[in-house]
Amino acid sequence: MCRFELSGRASRVSADRYLAGILPLVGRLGDGEVRPNILRAGEAVASSLAAERKVWVAQTSHCLHDEATYRAGGLIAAHILENVALVQPGDCVIEGTPVGTSNLAIDTALGSKVRGATLIALTNVAFENDPRTIVEHPSGRRLHEIADIVVDLDGPVGDGMFAVGDPEIRVIPHSGVTGMVAMWMIFAEAMAVLQSSNKIPRFYECIMVTGATERNSVEIDEYLSTDQGYSTVKTDAIPSTTQV
Repeated sequence: MCRFELSGRASRVSADRYLAGILPLVGRLGDGEVRPNILRAGEAVASSLAAERKVWVAQTSHCLHDEATYRAGGLIAAHILENVALVQPGDCVIEGTPVGTSNLAIDTALGSKVRGATLIALTNVAFENDPRTIVEHPSGRRLHEIADIVVDLDGPVGDGMFAVGDPEIRVIPHSGVTGMVAMWMIFAEAMAVLQSSNKIPRFYECIMVTGATERNSVEIDEYLSTDQGYSTVKTDAIPSTTQV
């Protein structure tokens, strides 16, 4: 059973109660149970970039693939995974989902693995294992059983933070928030790992900043011509990371 439930059978819905419920789930990403796998995922992304491979974000969530790609501050070497046949050995595939038991989730995972990618799952393990959850794929497998690295996004069965109605349903989901924070933590850690070897990922700069469009064009051209999702810089040119 899932470890997280708001108190009461019928939850009173409000902005304040959503914030009160989501903050502990986000904070859990930094605790001793989940954080080590986020760090491992960051190392895996950095390893793929350093080897001039790609980072793919699967279209198995409602938002992560759009959030990660073609956006200010995002990795140029991160791509939407539209066809698993594009995956190559040494690539990294990030697969986020509220619950990884659908045909799409499992086909994406198995296809990525057979093609030699490192598979990072952002999923709710308790939701996947709950007896109420439909296991759709003929193999009977769940995403967390296939992935190389699992970042467990704890939350209620059904994804919604509140129980409403009769019969009861779950509304106002959490996985878009927790999944997005986990993904950016992974990319931040990948940058830290690359910095330690005098590399820095190629990023898109916000096009509303003067000169950014031209700089982005240069970075994209260099990436496309070399497959290098990073640039090598002098030690004194690497920006320091903010300590939290």
